[in-house]
Amino acid sequence: MSLIAIIGQYDVHPEDVAMASDLMRTMMNETHREQGCVHYAFSADLATANRFQLSELWESDEALAAHFRTTHMATFRAGLGQLRVNRRVVRRYKASDAAEL
Repeated sequence: MSLIAIIGQYDVHPEDVAMASDLMRTMMNETHREQGCVHYAFSADLATANRFQLSELWESDEALAAHFRTTHMATFRAGLGQLRVNRRVVRRYKASDAAEL
């Protein structure tokens, strides 16, 4: 089984960090309830101030597509539009093999 991995970074204006944290926390909590979500997390970057890291794992393309159609995704995108996001990089990967390290 292949998993869909999403890795991203969001750099936000220093004055928007608290609002971004709240928005991302809500998104995480809602997304964890979705069918097909294996992992979904935002975290603060320890090396770069005002940067958030995003990591996701999905069971299938269908589960990811359904995620993009949720109400909480629409709310998240609208909230991002109110933030000063200086940089956003989000990429999708297909993981066909995984093993414990």
